[in-house]
Amino acid sequence: MTKKRSKAKGNLGRNIIRDRFKGYHSVQKGERSLAHTSDLNDGQDWARMGNVSVTEQGALDAFIETAALAGTEFTAERANARIVTQFENEALPTRAKVERKKAAQEENESFLRIPRRPAWTRDMSKEELHEKERLSFLEWRRGLADLEQTDDILLTPFERNLDFWRQLWRVIERSDVVVQIVDARNPLLFRCTDLEDYVHEVDPIKRNVLLVNKADLLTLEQRKQWGEYFSKNNVEFVFFSAALEAIKLEEEEEE
Repeated sequence: MTKKRSKAKGNLGRNIIRDRFKGYHSVQKGERSLAHTSDLNDGQDWARMGNVSVTEQGALDAFIETAALAGTEFTAERANARIVTQFENEALPTRAKVERKKAAQEENESFLRIPRRPAWTRDMSKEELHEKERLSFLEWRRGLADLEQTDDILLTPFERNLDFWRQLWRVIERSDVVVQIVDARNPLLFRCTDLEDYVHEVDPIKRNVLLVNKADLLTLEQRKQWGEYFSKNNVEFVFFSAALEAIKLEEEEEE
C-alpha cells in the first residue's frame, strides 16, 4: 500500500506564519493583526492596507503616477516623435552592443539602490512624515527614470508602490534580525546586498541572515560548497526546505 501523498505545498511564508502563530485565532474586524510587525502609530493601518504590488507600468501610467506623487497638474501637449530609420534586432545584439551595455551597467550600478527612508524624528506629525517620505520616494523614482533614458540601460521590474517600501522601512527599524529568502538553485541572483547595507545603515548591530530555501534540491556537495562560500564572505545563512517542513507540519497535526 503506497503512502498517502501529502497535500501540503512548499509555501515558505505560509509555513512560517502557521508555525509562528499556532494557537492564535483569526483576526476579526476591528482587531490588530499579530502577523504584521510593521504596524506603527503613524496614521496608517498597515495590516489592512489592501494595496496591490506594482512592479510594471506602461509609460503613460508611470508618467501619471509620477505626476501624482509630485502633486503636479499638467495639460496634454504633442509628444516628441522619434523616427527609427534603421532596424536593429534586440534579440541578437552585436558583440560591441553587449560590451557597451555591460560597461553602462557597471558604471551606473551605484544608482541601483533600494529607496532609503528620509531622516525623521518622533515629534513629527504624520502629515510631515508622509510628505518627506513621498518626496524622497519621488526623487528615487526620478533617478531610475533618468537611467531608463540611457540607451544601454534596461531596468528589470521593481516595486513602484510607496506603501510597500514604507512597510519595509518600518519592519527593518523594528527588527533585530532581517532574513532574506533566496532560492537555493541560484542564491546570488535573488540576494540583495544593498538591503543588507541599508539594514546596517539603520543600526550597525542589526543582523542579516540569508535563508536558502529549496535546499532539498541541492546535493550534499553543492550545499557544502555554498556553505563554504557564504562563510568565506561572512554571510550568516541557513539551509531550509519549505516543502519538507510542510510535510513535517502536516504529519505533526495528524498525530
